[in-house]
Amino acid sequence: MQKKTNILTKFTKPYLTARILNKLLSPFYFNQWTVLLSPQADYKSMRWKDFKVLKSPLDRFWADPFPWAKDNKLYLFVEEFLYSEKRGHISVLTLNKDFSVANNQVILEKPYHLSYPYIFEYKGEMYMIPETMKNNKIDLYRCKNFPNKWEYEKTLIDNLPALDTTLLEISGKWWLFANIKSESGSTFDTLHLYYSDNPLSSNWKPHPQNPIVKNIKSARPAGRIFMDNEKIIRPSQDCSLAYGYAINFNEISTLNEKEYKETRIHYFKPPPIGIKLLTTHTFNKVNGLVTIDAIQRRWRFD
Repeated sequence: MQKKTNILTKFTKPYLTARILNKLLSPFYFNQWTVLLSPQADYKSMRWKDFKVLKSPLDRFWADPFPWAKDNKLYLFVEEFLYSEKRGHISVLTLNKDFSVANNQVILEKPYHLSYPYIFEYKGEMYMIPETMKNNKIDLYRCKNFPNKWEYEKTLIDNLPALDTTLLEISGKWWLFANIKSESGSTFDTLHLYYSDNPLSSNWKPHPQNPIVKNIKSARPAGRIFMDNEKIIRPSQDCSLAYGYAINFNEISTLNEKEYKETRIHYFKPPPIGIKLLTTHTFNKVNGLVTIDAIQRRWRFD
């Protein structure tokens, strides 16, 4: 009886249909992260048909898009992963007005994996906190010449296996959100919070409620935290069915040095199984332009 139950469970696991379909199509198609853009999307009512796919070359993928507008130009900071190198680096894509790629430059490369190029401005200077979990620390880089020259500034938190570090400033207080690799090895389900009076500080205090979120469905960050009128909205990943399966939009209702509370208010998931877009795990917006990423099923001979 136990053996039959295990067999049944095996063939009814979530996302099984997608895995079978991927196997059948693998000689002709492969799954590739890609960036999508929409000038008219709203997080509360996004539709896949409103987005334009930004195709990358077949030898790499683009993910974790962070857009930035400067001097009437649109820049897209991304994780760029070359399959031949088997690790990511940070690139910046300069976009034309029709959202095609005018230029692609590698701006940060290390002997370890880099992703999630969280960029922000502070006192007239541009900074970046890329994901550097493989280096076991949260590092800060300062822009020397926008958009393509960045130099190591300092380490914000050392000896910490952090992923997708995301900052938030509220009334002069800076909050640092980061998913921390758990003792079990998971990188999906444990969100920690730190705070300081300065985003360049080397003295970030851990929140007493850490981990503030412990849930594979909503812990890991998915882009900049933003304001919607008086609401503070934190995008996060739902990794319950697959890595980066869908995006949650969580309203932060309590944020202070003692307490943290959030509630999911919206959810954006892939189209039905069988469509070529399979997962989505980053949301950012600048000047009305929404950027997300998704795994697409792509023709190998495109």
